[in-house]
Amino acid sequence: MRQDQSISCSQCRNDLCFFKQYESSLNSAAVEAKKQQEYYLTGQYIIHEGSPIHGVYFVQKGKVKIFSSGLNSTPQIVRLVHAGESLCFRGYGRKTYLTDSVTLEDSRICYFNEKDFIELCDLSILSRHLVTYLGNELEIAEKRLKYLMQMNVREKTAEALLFMKKSFGVNKNNELDVYMSRKDIACIAGTSEELIIRQLSDFEKEKIILRREHGTRIALLDEKRLEKLVSKYNALI
Repeated sequence: MRQDQSISCSQCRNDLCFFKQYESSLNSAAVEAKKQQEYYLTGQYIIHEGSPIHGVYFVQKGKVKIFSSGLNSTPQIVRLVHAGESLCFRGYGRKTYLTDSVTLEDSRICYFNEKDFIELCDLSILSRHLVTYLGNELEIAEKRLKYLMQMNVREKTAEALLFMKKSFGVNKNNELDVYMSRKDIACIAGTSEELIIRQLSDFEKEKIILRREHGTRIALLDEKRLEKLVSKYNALI
């Protein structure tokens, strides 16, 4: 974790940020004064499951995976977070975090302790934002959980690839704009790494995907076929 990569709110161009969306209703100087900012390298923990909740985190820049430990300590990735999103509204009002948060790439994180966050926000604005945000997140999580339990490995792998695209998009070469290990993809799909490896190989043979740069990049060659595999579940929102 480094502290030499800070950026002020006035310099920030992240229009998805909660504070940028409502800046006309907020005291910008007060926001800047109360904000703390840290720079995390790839693979660093931001939040540990079970640790005390003291405030709210926002991703100013970067990508983060949020996961929880299931049976036999098997991790399950429940969210993929990009710049502008919060890591822990889901934990707001609780005493401890229910999930771990780890960076997928070097990331700049803004933090407000709970007392300051409440003081900064108009409660009516905050309430409306939280209701909408949590409602959307809960709907996505419930649908994914419901349908993943019914999917076979082929369908789960297709859904995981599309979920990654929905979360982070693709680059100019139509490659998923994030590197996630095969273990991470398995954690998204809710299956084993061995089965994911086999299914990715099958998709590549069928020219649905193409793995480049020693497998660190996955290009979606036939996204429609992936969508067709999961279309009956209406799993993607």
